Parts: sequence; structure tokens; C-alpha cells
Amino acid sequence: MTALAMVIGMLPMALGVGEGGEQNAPLGRAVIGGLIFATVSTLFFVPVVFTILHRQDGPKPVPQATFGGADVPA
Repeated sequence: MTALAMVIGMLPMALGVGEGGEQNAPLGRAVIGGLIFATVSTLFFVPVVFTILHRQDGPKPVPQATFGGADVPA
């Protein structure tokens, strides 16, 4: 939401509107491009890393407690 607001706010600068606007237009375009790239890459990168870090191969066995060599049921 904030990235979208920033992109919309930067549109006049990117279009070069007003006196001397042609000097600031490349900066506006770079900011807009960076915001769009960062937003899209975050939407894909974060879930992929989360999936990789939380991947499980299956349930892990619970170790049995032993007291004096005798198995005690859990």
C-alpha cells in the first residue's frame, strides 16, 4: 500500500512535469522502478525462503526416557 502511494506520488516527477522537470525525470523513474522491483521480489522471495527454512522431512521420533537402564513408557 505504501509502495503504491509512493509510486503514484512519484509519477509527476517521472513524467517531467513543470519547469526543470526533465532533469528530475530519470530519478523519478529509477525510484518507481526500484519500488516495483522490491515489492514484487519481496512477494516471491519471502515465501520461498520461509518454505525452505521450515521444510520438514516428516515427523521426528520422540526419544524414550530411560531410568537405570529400564525403559519407561512415555
